[in-house]
Amino acid sequence: MKRQQGFTLLEVIVVFTLLAMIMAMIFSGIDSGRRTAEKGEKRITAINEIRVVQNILRHQLSRAMGIGVTESEEGELLKFVGDDRSMMFVSQMPGYLGTGGPHIQKLELVSADGGQVLQYSHGLISNYDDENEMSAFDEAEPIVLLENIREGAFAFVELDEEGLPTDWVSEIENPANMPLMVQMDLTMNNQARESWPLFQVAVQLDGSGGSSRRRTSTMNLLQNRNQGNEQ
Repeated sequence: MKRQQGFTLLEVIVVFTLLAMIMAMIFSGIDSGRRTAEKGEKRITAINEIRVVQNILRHQLSRAMGIGVTESEEGELLKFVGDDRSMMFVSQMPGYLGTGGPHIQKLELVSADGGQVLQYSHGLISNYDDENEMSAFDEAEPIVLLENIREGAFAFVELDEEGLPTDWVSEIENPANMPLMVQMDLTMNNQARESWPLFQVAVQLDGSGGSSRRRTSTMNLLQNRNQGNEQ
């Protein structure tokens, strides 16, 4: 009588060990692919977030209006107030972002959690005669547009006393007039998944043909400055 052939215990152990190794390799590859896909999605989200923020800022700043946002101690209307930490101006607010019409708008870099955040506030210009009555801007809650900022600063180009463009300055010296250009330079921290492209925009005054000419000349100035920096 022939003995029945079968697998030894050692052979079974070797087979199961090999199967376990193969399954581990398969699941490791699936997990690696999943994590790579997640990283790609998060980076795309970060790029889109920065793109949206820059588009909003470009739209609002390029259409800033020569309307007073506040008064100086001498009673002079100040149309664009800005320094390296904040800026305040008037611009039309699109209907889909809020009540249409000219809004006082403020951008500021605020310290938060060991870094900075970019905050945005806006409110419809009021015609209240009572100085003690709160305006829509005074009551507005700031919106955080961007987080994970390590450091940043605003800068401006304006006209000097001779009517010539200045270099980039960290504070508006003549807030009764509109600046020519606005810059926002941000350095993101390690939690950010995408760097901030240098943001520069020419301010277009509303209305007249002179505004259009100024817009064109300002854009040419911006291009010339960028080319000079690249050389």
